[in-house]
Amino acid sequence: MSILESKWEELLEAFSEGLEEAIVELKNKNVENIPGARDALLDRLDILRTQFPRNDGELLKRAIDNTIQNAFFPNTSNLAVAFSKILKSRTHEQDFIINELLNGFITSKAKAIASYAQGPIIDRIVEAFANRNDFHIVDHQFYAMFGDPNNPRSYIKKQLQELINLFGLVSKEHIVDRDKRTSEKKVYTFYTFPPGILAILQEKYIIIDKTDNEENRNEIGEDGGEIELGISINKKSEKNNLVYAHISEAFDRNVFISLFLANLAINRKDLEKIGGSFTINGISAIFALILLLSFMPKLTVRVNHPILKDPSFDNDNMSIIPKSWMMRQILESLFEPLIKIVAFRLGGGRWLNNIIDTDINKKIHNQIRFLLKDVNKWILGNLCRVEIPIFVEIANIFTEVTLGLDRDEDT
Repeated sequence: MSILESKWEELLEAFSEGLEEAIVELKNKNVENIPGARDALLDRLDILRTQFPRNDGELLKRAIDNTIQNAFFPNTSNLAVAFSKILKSRTHEQDFIINELLNGFITSKAKAIASYAQGPIIDRIVEAFANRNDFHIVDHQFYAMFGDPNNPRSYIKKQLQELINLFGLVSKEHIVDRDKRTSEKKVYTFYTFPPGILAILQEKYIIIDKTDNEENRNEIGEDGGEIELGISINKKSEKNNLVYAHISEAFDRNVFISLFLANLAINRKDLEKIGGSFTINGISAIFALILLLSFMPKLTVRVNHPILKDPSFDNDNMSIIPKSWMMRQILESLFEPLIKIVAFRLGGGRWLNNIIDTDINKKIHNQIRFLLKDVNKWILGNLCRVEIPIFVEIANIFTEVTLGLDRDEDT
């Protein structure tokens, strides 16, 4: 048995032990306000305990490798390919919970970098890029948004570079031989997307029109010149032979979340490029939490239950998560081993070695767990899970297992 095989076996055993602890804790709880809820979760946990370690953890591998990894961490070394696949398959509306979890993590990470900044950092970056209409922002815009007057400019540059690295952005210089204000040579630094990403963004988010409104737009020749981004363009052409390029309203935080995931996917073996232990623990905790949410059964409540009459509850697209299911004693025994399993499946031994029981890592894990309240809905005192595609995909694995068990009992 290889070292990796032995480690995987240890992780499966720890997960099984966590399930045993959760079952014992749940049996001792009597705080349900929904009849049958505890028994439903006990049945689900029992299936997990008996079925998931089988065949070398085949079901866990399918849930992580086929569902999470394929959709969020494509197996490619090409950033543009990874970005395109993630961007096409995920939308904010489809994956609201996942996007909010990732946005919360990215904001936390960015806040640690640019601690002086005010407001949601990722939203400010989106606004800054969109306002220029050319997928570039100049260095002084970054300084204005995230600079700290209490620290020297060299410190701010270092912090901003970490922010740039987080999203896999690149910098490029534009040299002006004679600046209008100083009459001297000046070098401007622009931050933008890598060339392959720019091509995708131009195709999806650039709008070309022939309006007469030239304010804050880029002029391009209608006869075939490529859109030039990052500098002021003024080609010598007839007025009626000019078209204009500007960024559509569809350009939003999902672009940066997809780019962050793509950058993470292709650089998963280079820990420095993806933010080290902080990123590994945050991402592993997020997708461990997604697995936990997917594990929970969909409850059926009686037809006269008040929650069914609430206008904010969508019976076809929501399911109730009783408070006791999310209690610390039950969640923790499953959460910690799942974090390590996700880390191992996504990044192998390198990632797993960074999931250590330090106070910092535990704080990250707890922050992710508490994000659950922000990304689900509270309705009449009950937490309600929105059935987004990934939950359905993973839940289908349980459906197959349950059907298989039913067939075994019938024969």
